[in-house]
Amino acid sequence: MFINDIRNVSDLADGDNAMPEPDMGYELRTIAGDRWEKGTVKFLVRRGEVIFARTTAGEEFAVTGSNAHVLVPLSF
Repeated sequence: MFINDIRNVSDLADGDNAMPEPDMGYELRTIAGDRWEKGTVKFLVRRGEVIFARTTAGEEFAVTGSNAHVLVPLSF
């Protein structure tokens, strides 16, 4: 499954991953737009009712729920 296939939390089974599409990448920024996180998104993973983005820097950030980060698409 690819990241662009995910529209709702329920589109991804608990514990499953969604990868970036071929020739695409994603960066993460805060919802307020005041900070960009290091690295690009390696994959999304659902844990319970929250989807997290794991970055190439080894960090995870929620991309659903309150104070979630925003996925910003990049074309390679």
